[in-house]
Amino acid sequence: MMEIPFANSKMSSNAQIIEMLASDFYGAKLNLSERGIASYDPWSQMPEVEVTKRMRASGESERTVQLFLTFVSAMDRARDANSLWQSAAELFMSHPELFEPAEVEKISLGTLKSLLRESRVSQRHGPDSKAWHIISASLIIGDNPIRRVIDSGFGDALELLKSLRSRDQTGRSRFPLLRGPKIGPMWVRMMANPGGAEINCIEQIPVAVDVQVRRAVENLGIANTQGFNLRKAKPIIQEACREAVAEVNIGGPDRIAGTSAALDPVLWFYGKYGCSYCENENSGRQAPIGKACEHCKL
Repeated sequence: MMEIPFANSKMSSNAQIIEMLASDFYGAKLNLSERGIASYDPWSQMPEVEVTKRMRASGESERTVQLFLTFVSAMDRARDANSLWQSAAELFMSHPELFEPAEVEKISLGTLKSLLRESRVSQRHGPDSKAWHIISASLIIGDNPIRRVIDSGFGDALELLKSLRSRDQTGRSRFPLLRGPKIGPMWVRMMANPGGAEINCIEQIPVAVDVQVRRAVENLGIANTQGFNLRKAKPIIQEACREAVAEVNIGGPDRIAGTSAALDPVLWFYGKYGCSYCENENSGRQAPIGKACEHCKL
């Protein structure tokens, strides 16, 4: 259990809310009984954490784990995360060659498309399979920070984000579907944990804002982005979270502790299992899961 120091009265209200969120999440203090979910350690049950733990237990190398995280992260947009990561784990068991760049190069795009579709790993099967192929090629040809962090387990957060946005001589993205403002920071966080890489400047990685994170931030009053589309809302949310994290020790797992990267899964979990339940399944009636829910605007 990862204990977090209790917030003091000199902290801003946002910092105190962030401390409550992290304390309950990383301290395994959440009450999910009304959701029909037995109390457990939320971090260890994050889908990517659970799957990579099983991979290591079966003897897979750190490089293989990081390649798996990379390919699946590229598919993780507007998806149910639990379903995606479980489907990807099953695909890895039946076709591990799909997660080795040198082997992917030998597979036709049509075959890859069929395997990703049949396994329910892809969603937009044509663009997803093409991106999988391009990412594989980028991890084989030349030297770049993305390839180095996977091969060596060391990297720099800012260099990695920049490399994700790079293009080849024809102007084509080298890492399609990994370069976006949500997936990019999320992938860097995953390389550090559960990926196990040593990432310098991890504190520079912002919260990876998606619908779930925005929902939690809005409901808890951490940021007000009503009326903005998600693209405009992201920097506002990220800055509010960065300022709050700077005020309080939120703890967290190795390699990301005390950073916005550690806050990212906390907010995602609250949005998915806290806010979405109260807004949808629970018809707007507040059903708290932790101390921070006392600040909810619902």
